[in-house]
Amino acid sequence: MWFMSKRTPRRHYLREWREHRGLSLARLAARMLDQTGEEIISSVSIGRIERGQQPYSQPILEALADALQCSAEDLLSVNPLKDGEVVDLMRLIREMDDAKRRQLLKIGRALA
Repeated sequence: MWFMSKRTPRRHYLREWREHRGLSLARLAARMLDQTGEEIISSVSIGRIERGQQPYSQPILEALADALQCSAEDLLSVNPLKDGEVVDLMRLIREMDDAKRRQLLKIGRALA
C-alpha cells in the first residue's frame, strides 16, 4: 500500500506530453519496459502520477521522459500543448551534425 506524501506534488506536464504524443496510459506503460521486457510502471500508476495522487521517483521521471521522447526537465517545465513543436524542433537541431545545422540555418534565413 502506498501513502501520499505530505508535500505538495511538484507541477508537471506528464498528461500533456502523453496527449501530445497521442498515447493512452496503457501505450505509455507498454513503452516503459525493463531489461527483461516487463513494464516498470503500470498504466494505473501513471494515471495516479498525472493526477498528483502518487509521487514519482527520479528514475521513473527519466523513464517517462525517454518513453515520451522528451527530457525530464521538459516534463517538469514545458507544456507541449503550447510549445511542443518548438521543443521537438530544437531537439532535432541539437541532434544534427554541424554541416546540417549550418544548412538549416541558411534555409531558415532564406525563408525569413
